[in-house]
Amino acid sequence: MHNDNHNQKALYFSGLDGLRLIASVNIVLFHFQYIGGFYNMGGNPGWFFRILKGPAFHASLFFILGGFIFATKFAPKIATFKNWPFLKKRFSELYPLHLITTLIMASLFVIKRWGTESIDWSKLGYSIFMHLSFLWSLWPFGSLNLNTPSWALSAMFFCYLLFGPLLRWTVSIKNKRTVIFYIALFFVPIAAWAYLYGILGPSTEYYHFFHTFAPVRFFEFGLGVLLAKLFILRKEKTPAAVSNLTSNKKYCLKGLCCDLAIVFCVFLVFQNLGLQYMGKPTLTFFSYHVLMVPIYLLILYIVAIEKGITARILSFHFLRKMGRTSFYPYMIHIPLMSIVTMYCERVLGYRKFLHSPRNIVIFMIVLYGCSYLYVYALRDKRRAKKMELEAVQTVQTAGATN
Repeated sequence: MHNDNHNQKALYFSGLDGLRLIASVNIVLFHFQYIGGFYNMGGNPGWFFRILKGPAFHASLFFILGGFIFATKFAPKIATFKNWPFLKKRFSELYPLHLITTLIMASLFVIKRWGTESIDWSKLGYSIFMHLSFLWSLWPFGSLNLNTPSWALSAMFFCYLLFGPLLRWTVSIKNKRTVIFYIALFFVPIAAWAYLYGILGPSTEYYHFFHTFAPVRFFEFGLGVLLAKLFILRKEKTPAAVSNLTSNKKYCLKGLCCDLAIVFCVFLVFQNLGLQYMGKPTLTFFSYHVLMVPIYLLILYIVAIEKGITARILSFHFLRKMGRTSFYPYMIHIPLMSIVTMYCERVLGYRKFLHSPRNIVIFMIVLYGCSYLYVYALRDKRRAKKMELEAVQTVQTAGATN
């Protein structure tokens, strides 16, 4: 790979979309279980609920993935990269859905209480403002929990705001040792935050603040950016000619090593989840927010190597395409499930929709299927038409100038 950023191409890792899908499904099912789902299963099998309740793959992986994917995409274009257009594009793609889901949850809050109990309109208005202004992840106190996943969008936009300076600084790093040093350094605020949580005394009031706080989540995002730099340096040190001459035997051996490493990482994740059953809130927080992070970094790095059976499975065309849509189910599953359960309870008199695994499976198929159709049948076509129109306008402007 040439060292001149102008000549480098953005890297794409097909298996990461499959990994993103796994994390999305795990988080969605975790939320359903948390609000009473899978009751008919009675907590069996134990291994399934251990993964579900963890959850085994959660928001930290999303933040690391976000930093890694955007860094590998824009690092080769750093000379022309501008943060403001990047922010505007992300805002236009994500904010409309955030606005709709927040207003839906606010409306459901009113409908559920209308005529039966008093509504604190000032608190509701304050909550809507905190959600829509992206301030909720910075100060959740005194606010209603309108759409739980929206905290991640709030924290993610904080990361986007600082992405430009972070990327430029990361690109300036020239050797692996320095990158590894900063990766270790970025762990410090994450661990210190968990330590502070333990000192203050674990409580429900504090937990949401410590769980969502955007400046700490930024360091997870930053770890993804630094990991991307480490991977780019690795690519630069591996000439294409050498890679092409690699024998099938060596390729298979490397793939086997990657698969064994993934199995080991998944084993570590599963064992780490056991710490959450020890009844110690501080240990649970540390296990969830600190210990998982290096394991996620290792899983991401191994998948990005794109060797072995695991990487091939995660790279299946369907899984990749579903993975690209995974943020939409994450944002809409709580509002949509709230509407469905309210209809079942108030109109059909059916109060056990979430209890049945079959109902949840059907709901998941509809949820992810609709997101798939929206992205590929509507959003992408709309983008293509917009780009085509802009290209025509550019040609017309150039012709008029000449």
